[in-house]
Amino acid sequence: MRLIPKLNSNRKTILLATWGLFTGLTFLLISAGSYSTLLGIRAELENLPTVISGGVTTAYYAGFLIGSWYSLRTLKQVGHIRVYATLASLLSASTIVTGLFDSPVLWIIMRISTGFCFAGLYVIAES
Repeated sequence: MRLIPKLNSNRKTILLATWGLFTGLTFLLISAGSYSTLLGIRAELENLPTVISGGVTTAYYAGFLIGSWYSLRTLKQVGHIRVYATLASLLSASTIVTGLFDSPVLWIIMRISTGFCFAGLYVIAES
């Protein structure tokens, strides 16, 4: 019994062309979920009030909303590759800054940034 069906040449071409995109998107989704979970745990370890933790969570979705709108406009101006590279770099820097400091104000700013970047990266991956 075969676990993987036999593919014709057209399907092999499509599979070879898209496997990197789907693998990268899988890692992106896993990292987004892990980051959100670990930030909530860190907020609890830092004894942040519930209102501040809610503000940090809300900031992510505010950034996501802004990023989904703004990334479409940027894609038209400079292209997919440049926008993806810029957003991925900004995302990694924002994640590192969040881990280095324990200031709630800085966390809110970085969560807006990460929401912005994740939204843009999702838009690029889907387009």
